[in-house]
Amino acid sequence: MRTKLLKQSALSSFIFCTSALVHNAFAENTNKEEIPAESTEIEQESNLKWGGSLSLGYDSNLYSASDYRSSRAISFHGSLHLAFWEHYSLYSNTGGYRTLQNAEGFYSTDTVVGLSRSSLVTFGDTGRMSISGQFSIPTSQASQDSFLNTAFRIQTPFTFKLADVGFLIAPRVRKNFHQYTTSPSGNVNISWGLSLLLGANYNYGDAFCSVSALGGTSINYNGRWTDGYSYGGNVSAGYNLLEDLSISLTLASSGVYTDAAQGTLGSFDLFDEAKATYSLGMTYSF
Repeated sequence: MRTKLLKQSALSSFIFCTSALVHNAFAENTNKEEIPAESTEIEQESNLKWGGSLSLGYDSNLYSASDYRSSRAISFHGSLHLAFWEHYSLYSNTGGYRTLQNAEGFYSTDTVVGLSRSSLVTFGDTGRMSISGQFSIPTSQASQDSFLNTAFRIQTPFTFKLADVGFLIAPRVRKNFHQYTTSPSGNVNISWGLSLLLGANYNYGDAFCSVSALGGTSINYNGRWTDGYSYGGNVSAGYNLLEDLSISLTLASSGVYTDAAQGTLGSFDLFDEAKATYSLGMTYSF
């Protein structure tokens, strides 16, 4: 199953992965207008606010189109978040891709639904610690093939700024819940995943750039640790064409990097280190 998925994978990395990891709640707006003495009604502004993004990308590895190792795809990503209370928000991420070579077809990623609490702890002038937990809906073929019922991931991102550069350190733990401990191919399924995401980003006017790295290991249902570690990284640069529309160019060490960072990849440790990928993307935010 692992080999099959790696051959099919050409997922997008054009979204800077940290943007989907921490969903800051909107501060509650308060109406400071003085209320007339004769009025007996108090109007309150709703503290429910929502937003999201839709992204479209063209992804390719570094081989020429005529090479049998070439892999190209059109990819889609979508996210929604709803701030319903001060510092609290619900969010959801999903995606898919249409392969253009070899095994042509449409493949979806997993879908995640989560709850985040921003600014749980503050430190210094810009330091913040948040916490989030998310459940996976097994909409990817890899998760369905391994009979994954769901997975729960918790993470505690630390964010801070130094000299106008934003930094992110996000340790996370994931627990899988499979119907069977062994996949149809005979491999023992992964029970626990432990990982660490590091990121940095910088904005200059309407231009922006970012780098990130993700690494970790896993434990199967027999209690055996995976030999070695899975890891990957990306570098991205882009420009805001409009307030709600941006373009970007990303180079990633693996075609599945962004989905692994967001938690929408069917299995945590599926990195294809041999296939670096570049992506041209456009994102609409609302």
